[in-house]
Amino acid sequence: MVWRILDRLLGKTERAVNYRPDWRIHHETDTSVLVTFSKTGQLFYDVSKKDLEQFASHRRAFFVFLAGSHKDVFIVPSHELRAEIKSHGLAASQEFGDYKLHLVRDYRGTYFREVSALNLALFLNQYSQFL
Repeated sequence: MVWRILDRLLGKTERAVNYRPDWRIHHETDTSVLVTFSKTGQLFYDVSKKDLEQFASHRRAFFVFLAGSHKDVFIVPSHELRAEIKSHGLAASQEFGDYKLHLVRDYRGTYFREVSALNLALFLNQYSQFL
């Protein structure tokens, strides 16, 4: 469902690499989008250090975090996520080369436990960033 919405907004996108159905690129606008999903009861994401570095080469790049369904989507610009990870001094796992991010919703708001300064509520269903 999210890919259909994104295709309506961006136009035709293509897989960045054949073995990655979660990563697509719109070449005309140099927009890179990675969609990642987590079950409602376990809001946990792996964000690859390599993806963050590759995304930096695109004019516009986004991580789309699905929190249980297509109705609860956090669309985070890659540069903002990258800056928060860097400012918090997170280290990628040595085994997989990724950052572990746990989504938290509590009285303080919605954020990743590991980068709590990033207010995810600002990115909830913000598809307008693709326009």
